Parts: sequence; structure tokens; C-alpha cells
Amino acid sequence: MSNRTIPASDPSLQSYVTPFLHDGEELLWVGQPYASTPVRPSVVAVVVSVFFLGFSLFWTCGAFIDGGFFGLFGLPFLGMGCFLVYMTFFGHKKRMMNTVYAVTGSRAIILCTGRKGTNCVEFNFARVQQVRMTTGKGTSGTICFAPETPNNQNGNLWNAGKGDADTSFVMIDPVQEVYQLVSELIAQAGNSANS
Repeated sequence: MSNRTIPASDPSLQSYVTPFLHDGEELLWVGQPYASTPVRPSVVAVVVSVFFLGFSLFWTCGAFIDGGFFGLFGLPFLGMGCFLVYMTFFGHKKRMMNTVYAVTGSRAIILCTGRKGTNCVEFNFARVQQVRMTTGKGTSGTICFAPETPNNQNGNLWNAGKGDADTSFVMIDPVQEVYQLVSELIAQAGNSANS
């Protein structure tokens, strides 16, 4: 077990994570994505969402003008276009604000609270095969726990190059200290499994 701990920037985060801990499990680090992290959507996401909204608006207006009530069939597409634009520019920023990360002696935990409750994803250090770190400005950066595959190599459509929110500690600070802590815990878990 590592004797290193990194203090949380906000003590309320510790009380938020506590219900998700196992009996006797010690919290070594807890944090959130940088509050000022810019979530830049990919060019593809911007083009697709804006084009879809623009086309559905054009089609719906044209259908109302030419066919009257026939334009009602375009309203679901118009709603979907509005949703895509919202998610592209604002939705992932809101998700990051409702995300908490934690490191214990045996696992990494990602908690994301939404309208339907809290989603908890954990990575047991004894089973983590690979961990990657990408540094950002200053001491911030991203730690990814999933193996690099063609599907997540460049991020996803809505958050290009920043790591997948379900498999990464996205834009945390101090990233290098947390990465070192996680690496030590993975090595210790591997040594315990081999002995």
C-alpha cells in the first residue's frame, strides 16, 4: 500500500465519495476536472450538429409554409438538432462540473451525477493493464485507464483528444502527482498478484 496521499482541494468531495468506498478502504486522493477546463468540441461535431439543426429548421419551416400541418413531422428533428447543438457546446461542460474522481489503495473511481442518479465507474489496479497521461497547461492533464484503441485514440466525437469521460480522469490538477500515485499502486497490485 502506498503511503503517499494528495490532499483534496475541497473537503466536501471526500464526503461525497465516502458512500462508494468499501469497508476499510482508504481515500488517497479526490478531485474534479479543472473548473476552467475548456471543452472544445471537434470540428466534426460542430459541423454535424449545426448542419443537422440548420437543415431541420429549413425543412420544418418549408413544410409549414407549403403543407401546413405536415410541418409537425419536422418538430422531432428540430428538437434533436437543438439537443445536438446543446450537447456539442454546453452538455459536456456541465457533465464535467458534476464529475468527481477518487483514488484508493486498490482502485480508481469516476463518479458522475446526472438527472437519473450517480454513475460509478471503477478501475481495479490489479486488472489495469495500461495507464496513460497527457499533460495540459501548467500542472493539469488527463489520465486514461483504458487501453488505447482506434476508437478512443483521438477522443470521441464530442470531446476530441481530451480522453473519454468514462475511462479517464479528465483535466485534473496536479496530474503528475496523481499519475505517480496511480502508477505506484498499479505496480504494487501487480507485485501482490505475482507473489
